[in-house]
Amino acid sequence: MFRPLAVNVGLRYARSKRSFISFVSVMALTGLALSVAVLLFVLAVAHGFERELHERLLGVVPHFTAFGRDPIVDVEGALATVRQSREVERAAAVVVGNGLAATDKQLVGLELRGIRPGEYAPMIGQFIAAGALEDLAAGAFHILLGHGAIEKLELKVGDAVTVVLPEATVTPFGAFPRRKTFRVAGTVRTHSQLDERIAYLHIADAQTLFRLGDAVHAIEARVSRPLDVSETAAAVRNALGAEGFRLVTWFRSLGPLHRTIQITKGTMFVVFSLLVAVAAFNVVSSLVMIVHERRSDVAILRTVGGRTGLIVGMFVVLGFLITSIGAALGLVLGWALGVVAENGYAWAQTAWGLDLMSQYLVHRLPVEFAAADAARVALTAGALGLAATFYPAWRAARVNPAEVLKHE
Repeated sequence: MFRPLAVNVGLRYARSKRSFISFVSVMALTGLALSVAVLLFVLAVAHGFERELHERLLGVVPHFTAFGRDPIVDVEGALATVRQSREVERAAAVVVGNGLAATDKQLVGLELRGIRPGEYAPMIGQFIAAGALEDLAAGAFHILLGHGAIEKLELKVGDAVTVVLPEATVTPFGAFPRRKTFRVAGTVRTHSQLDERIAYLHIADAQTLFRLGDAVHAIEARVSRPLDVSETAAAVRNALGAEGFRLVTWFRSLGPLHRTIQITKGTMFVVFSLLVAVAAFNVVSSLVMIVHERRSDVAILRTVGGRTGLIVGMFVVLGFLITSIGAALGLVLGWALGVVAENGYAWAQTAWGLDLMSQYLVHRLPVEFAAADAARVALTAGALGLAATFYPAWRAARVNPAEVLKHE
């Protein structure tokens, strides 16, 4: 198969067995591969946090909540109004409030949520680690607790726990906090800080606990496009009546985290792209050394009629090969690093009792590789590496054959 002379010579130099040239090429290639691997791994971790936010946290946290300024009496009417929006996928009536879960040894703050199990099953069913939403029967006073709360309270399924509300009941003997004993029916586990405070009980039991009668506090909804939830929430608020309802979107609680992930991802790409740029400078230095080693070859080519384009082309081909192989190896190495880091962290957490992610909202190291990120990394490495070849190639084209060959 016909190939241009520049390509043939460039490939021949790439396969050179000269120890010095081979060593310099391998070092340049290794540096580029390591920098690409680190850049890809960092982007994969940032993308993993973004995935956890969208798939896990937003699977538990409602996309928007319509709170009644007074307890909502016409529950079915409010639900029907919310469900009329085309963007709303699911809606459920809830009773919400704060409380304490108490045992003989521990106290844990809870975000209590009274739900209808049938309405709420599609929303959190995938996060039930033990028990089932169907165990929340009306009048049974069963409760589902987050995995973190279960561990802090040292409870297991079937144990009794006392729920205390920050409201007092006045009796002839004085004011006492309102309390009720519940039976732990199951565990919810999202592998996030939500596990330390979430609690679900049947809506009828919650109405009894909060003394609401048949009313509820709010309507929670999931939408098809969480990032555009503000527009949907505004339309629903107008449909419900602005004076009677107050709408809160997920941006209030998780919006700062979402913005931080986006900013961090962009910043890390710029910062670690500089690492790739440093590796590209290594390509420059290695090609300059190769040009110096091959000065006699270049001089001979010039004396037999080799033009500037041929000289530049063969060193550009050599630099492109080094860059391409380095970038490809870096992508593979970055993928392997991500797999090992994600699984290795889970293993170390179990084997050694480490919890290095406890200060973050997500309690494990998420790694998610995106084709767009891999393409962006490869294009960045390729562009920087290819740009790095032009100066050595131009320098090779300026070699004076007479100066080189007069000592040969």
